[in-house]
Amino acid sequence: MFDVLEPILTTSGLASMFKLKERYDKTNESTPWVKYSVKPNFYKIRAFELWDNEPKRFFRIYHAPDMNEYLKNTLMSLPEVVKKGTYFIDFQAADYLQIATNIAEILASEEIIQESKATSRLAHTSRFEGLELPDVDVSQEEVLGQTFSWREIIAIWEDNSEQNNLKKVLSQNGIYIQRSEDGKSRYFGSAYGTGGIIGRWMTHLGFLGDAHHLNLYILENGYNSITFSVIEFMEGTNSEIIQKESMWKKTFGTINKGPYNGIQLNKN
Repeated sequence: MFDVLEPILTTSGLASMFKLKERYDKTNESTPWVKYSVKPNFYKIRAFELWDNEPKRFFRIYHAPDMNEYLKNTLMSLPEVVKKGTYFIDFQAADYLQIATNIAEILASEEIIQESKATSRLAHTSRFEGLELPDVDVSQEEVLGQTFSWREIIAIWEDNSEQNNLKKVLSQNGIYIQRSEDGKSRYFGSAYGTGGIIGRWMTHLGFLGDAHHLNLYILENGYNSITFSVIEFMEGTNSEIIQKESMWKKTFGTINKGPYNGIQLNKN
């Protein structure tokens, strides 16, 4: 079904308006569907989907529940809308390319862009109060193999909704890595207390690294140059988790007991 969805997104111009996050192929499900997931954006659109729901297919926009109301109402005013929910708008017609083109024209409107940007989510935690945060799909549970920016971590941490599965998953103990985008500079850490891995990440953000060489790297390059990832979740005693952390440091050679070199960010 991607051979149908992607040409629609490309030809309509929707694909060029967003950065691709991931493709999800669910064509083997009882109701086949595919998802073109996009990276955080001010429209708060999370994905474009195509569902093979007999007897007709339908095109779906999957979005954040707090998408700008003016944008949402404008999209829902299109005559092809057949269903709407807290997180989605479904469209059905003979010509899916025309639907996508109409949506692209709405999103390109200067008025829609200004309205969407004006309703950005702001942090409320005192240390980060007023900081503009990206939209994150907190309903997902897959974190292994994923990278997170520092702004996304704060957005996940501050979301206290029941749908926040990401925070629940990231609140487990385990081993994590902070690294430069090119992967050359790396820091391994562990979490074995209250708040789990995301709690430990928030400590790092609150204290500019919270580790000697990592502090210097952050001061030199800023947190925009760093990505956060979970290496593994782990149950066990504090000493067992620390021992596993030490194994990862040795495996990847990230320990530097000497002067700061910008590459090996673990002091011990």
